[in-house]
Amino acid sequence: MVVETGATKLKVKTVEAIAEHITQTLPNADSGYCKPLVQNYIKALGTLFEHQANVERLKSSIWFDVVDFFLQGINEYLVCNDGGPSARSSSGLGASHLSGSVAKSVTSSGQTENRQRSLTRQNVEDLFQILLLFVSASNAPLPERHHMVADTTLRFLESQGSSASQVHQRAFSTLNAVLSFTRIDHISHTQFVAQDAIPVISRFWQGKAVAKDEMLNSVRDETLILLFNVHLHLERSLMDEDTSDLLLLVEDMLEILRADYARRLDRDQLQLDDLEMSDFGAKSRNDTPFRLRIFKLRPHNHRAERNWAHLQIIGMLERLVGLGQRRKTTSDDPDEGTDKHPRKRQRIVQRSDHLLDPLRSGDERMKTAALQTLPFVLENCQLPKSSLIELLALLQTCTGDKRGSIGSWALLAIAR
Repeated sequence: MVVETGATKLKVKTVEAIAEHITQTLPNADSGYCKPLVQNYIKALGTLFEHQANVERLKSSIWFDVVDFFLQGINEYLVCNDGGPSARSSSGLGASHLSGSVAKSVTSSGQTENRQRSLTRQNVEDLFQILLLFVSASNAPLPERHHMVADTTLRFLESQGSSASQVHQRAFSTLNAVLSFTRIDHISHTQFVAQDAIPVISRFWQGKAVAKDEMLNSVRDETLILLFNVHLHLERSLMDEDTSDLLLLVEDMLEILRADYARRLDRDQLQLDDLEMSDFGAKSRNDTPFRLRIFKLRPHNHRAERNWAHLQIIGMLERLVGLGQRRKTTSDDPDEGTDKHPRKRQRIVQRSDHLLDPLRSGDERMKTAALQTLPFVLENCQLPKSSLIELLALLQTCTGDKRGSIGSWALLAIAR
């Protein structure tokens, strides 16, 4: 109650004293936490640091102590729930990079089997919320802790099921905050994180499409943001090394995203009324990130932004799969490596069938979804001549379709 009343008025020495008291008092000698205090003390920390200025004014040493305390608590929860380092094997691509990290200190005591859980899931949710505030601070010393924060967060997400909750949203938000820093300054680490995150992301997109489940949608929003952050790093991984396993993971995720969008009701897909057509004669303006060459999204439409991001990610993944398959073909046949097409617009090979087949379907939702996807795919990729000829013939047939907006979307695909 005292912290809640004075959080916006406390001086920095008082803030640091409260943080030190809580982080030093809660841990027990056996690596657990003092149960009578843990719930209210963690809530007090959350209340104290909801005022972002209290985070930004901390000395680096205090920032490290508090973040290490959060990571220790999350790892303690994982160990007690059989979600320790051994659980981190979903992708098999990125090894655990916890050199000298908190997780090792938590799991090295030999008391894993008999240790009683001292943190609840609600406690862990609160820890992630405060951790997000710390890594999002403008002056956060992330270079010294990004490794451990990303690894611990990924291990937590890998230990979870597919049911979405607030803790998953906060965990993905924390990972995105770290990736916004590492994607430029720590390329190799971001590549490993991106590879390990793919199976986790795919899990939250499997199952039924629940348009009314706002929590699930919020978690999926964070996964789309993550893919925007790392898609270039995935491209680099696919081009640099023998990553047939990674290519399979990306292909699986692409199919999951395509299937999820195709089974949505018409009202839950992108609508023509959500778009503004481009004037090819006018000077191009990059006034919004929601823009393709032929149309852009009308502003202030949150639902449509979600659909747009979904389709744009599908277009990006199509490009990645095309590049990965092209490289695989070139590796299998070195004589194929003489193609000099610019890397910015690589050709898609062996991927046109799954773009064309839905256009032959009698299912209106599937056909509409395929037509909506095409402008986003063609924005990043260039089809071979034979596939393009076949595609144009199918699109010409679709323009005469009398159902819904299929004809209009077909004309937009032709324009692209």
